[in-house]
Amino acid sequence: MRMELTSLKSWFLIVDSIKSNNLTGAKPPVFFSMFKHFFHISILAILFSSCQEININKEVKYTTLLDSVLFHQQELIDNIDTVKINSYVQKAKERIRLFESPSLNDFQKQWLHHEKLAYQKIYTGLDDFNKQMDSLEREFNYSKSQIQALKEDLVHRHLNKELFNAYFTDEQKALAELNILTEKLHKIYTENLNNFDSLEFKLQGILIQLDALQSNHAEPTEK
Repeated sequence: MRMELTSLKSWFLIVDSIKSNNLTGAKPPVFFSMFKHFFHISILAILFSSCQEININKEVKYTTLLDSVLFHQQELIDNIDTVKINSYVQKAKERIRLFESPSLNDFQKQWLHHEKLAYQKIYTGLDDFNKQMDSLEREFNYSKSQIQALKEDLVHRHLNKELFNAYFTDEQKALAELNILTEKLHKIYTENLNNFDSLEFKLQGILIQLDALQSNHAEPTEK
């Protein structure tokens, strides 16, 4: 842009020279008539290129696309209840202990082996889940701040279009990877909670009996 302004100043100096020749009565050569036409064309070309640089509507639309992906991820993260996860992990651990209770004979333990494995799978799936969520939220907040900075740099003209496209591509890739991880964790969360609820509903009668057996087995020990 600075080079364009310098060129314009040079053009104006030449035009002023032409005007001074006209005032003194000197007849300008044919070259100067051609030069005036070329000068006007050059001015239009410079203004047109400047307008192209100023027009950032397309780039703004690109950042809006990034915002929509962020919004989708935020919805998925908000739907994950970390308090509920801790509760289900604790309950799954209690169910596993219940199926291994000394109050059960070998036949009963074998009969409940499949259900025990189901609770163990849920426990394994959710035990480390909140740590993964903490890592995900840190990455999400970082991407969010980077995209916001990109938008501000674009609006305040701190970036040209070439640099913007490079940064936009980087953020797009990072956000795509983050989106895959978010959807994966959301799937793990939903499947494990649904499986736990199904097990609890299917085994509610058996669990009541097992709790009673556990209590009866513990009473003599306490006495």
